[in-house]
Amino acid sequence: MINRPGGGNFAFLDAGEAARRLGIDRVMLERWVQEGRLKAHRGVGRDVFFRTTDVEALYNELHPASELAEAVAADEHATTSESETIAATRKRQQDPQMRVYLRLQADAKWYDISDEDIQVWFQQLAPDGYERNKRNAQHAIKKLQLLVNLIEEAQRR
Repeated sequence: MINRPGGGNFAFLDAGEAARRLGIDRVMLERWVQEGRLKAHRGVGRDVFFRTTDVEALYNELHPASELAEAVAADEHATTSESETIAATRKRQQDPQMRVYLRLQADAKWYDISDEDIQVWFQQLAPDGYERNKRNAQHAIKKLQLLVNLIEEAQRR
């Protein structure tokens, strides 16, 4: 059970076990505690412990279910005609309600991306990626605006 949360009957994990289950080192674990991604509970002395359920939730966020991962991968590869065909096939196999739900779950993760993170990402982006990433962002904006419009319309009723 390497790097997989779950199993065991303990409500709390020590820092070493939490890091092992998340597949990270102790330094990264401490950083995530400071950033508020994971809540540490004080033990005796300087020891800290983490709720098993919190570690599992963070693990699931970092490693989404295969269906979500496939949906995200299909979205990311939808720029070439061959991958568009594959993505369209996958989309037809999924229920529309599930596709929207999975996409929203992935897009909801933007809250933990800072403006500085985006600036750093952009600075490292090769110029040949500008147009593709611009198209992807514009497409996402259109879909999310449609969703906002539908919600606002339903709230007015």
